[in-house]
Amino acid sequence: MLQSMPSGHNPQLPHTFDTTIDPYYGLPERIGIGPLRIDALSATELTRRLIGHTFAPGKTNHVVTANAQFYVLAEEREDFRRCVAEAEYVCADGISVALACKWLGRKAVSRIAGVDLISYLCEESVSLDLTIYFLGGNPGSAAKSAATMMKRFPGLRVAGVNCPPVGFIQNPRLLANVLDDIRTANPSIIFVALGAPRQEFFIQEHIRPLGIPVALGVGGSFEIICGATHRAPVWMQSSGLEWFYRWAQEPVRLANRYLIGNTLFSYYLMRNMVRQKKQSSGQNVQILPSSDRTLSEIRARRLYQEAQKADAAGPFA
Repeated sequence: MLQSMPSGHNPQLPHTFDTTIDPYYGLPERIGIGPLRIDALSATELTRRLIGHTFAPGKTNHVVTANAQFYVLAEEREDFRRCVAEAEYVCADGISVALACKWLGRKAVSRIAGVDLISYLCEESVSLDLTIYFLGGNPGSAAKSAATMMKRFPGLRVAGVNCPPVGFIQNPRLLANVLDDIRTANPSIIFVALGAPRQEFFIQEHIRPLGIPVALGVGGSFEIICGATHRAPVWMQSSGLEWFYRWAQEPVRLANRYLIGNTLFSYYLMRNMVRQKKQSSGQNVQILPSSDRTLSEIRARRLYQEAQKADAAGPFA
């Protein structure tokens, strides 16, 4: 059974980490790929930085795990694009974003999946006596994921687990209860599994004021960790087919997100590549208003927006 840890936990800083982590390591290089900027960090480098931030409380370091869906959302929504730009770290969760960095940004970056980053941080947290909070996911998945991590990494301290009902952000009483629980638990790291773009906005608007040192948006990672959703074999992950494996498990719910979403991602990526090529050759680049865009693009965007609304009314993913 999971037990909450005492609040106000302030572990002693080990000699291998430095509270002046930003000046010590310097700011990471960011690769521009159109609407997103991706950090050129390895999984080890990112994990080390995040662990270091837990010993300098008072500021929330927001980690965005970006995939093709994020790219499309950033193209479509200025508020989401601004939210991601304000995050301290943006890593390439999906192979599509990693390839975009190579093709558009002319720089190879490591793919760092959110589900893997959870394991890396939990493993490092054990010896440093850090506390973890699991928020969101489908009913029961947060608790099962926390239990799985505790079993995998004996000694892991779970500060809290909470799986609020769908729509809790719009309910002042439920939202206040969730934030009070997080505030009382005072974790070193919080994993937020509310799906994009909810989790990114939630971290920016509600977790930042709490000063939780590290906050990660992890999408459907809890379902993978607890076994409710199976992760694709390694060969499918490395070949960029993980989305297809996921879609095969929920073909109806994820059809529009992947079929329409991936098409839009490809379109936007190619458009940005053409734009970059024209800019590098000194040609003027004209951005067409929405009224001048092709009818097929407008239809695709409407279908994708409908899929986003359906996700907002359904389970977290």
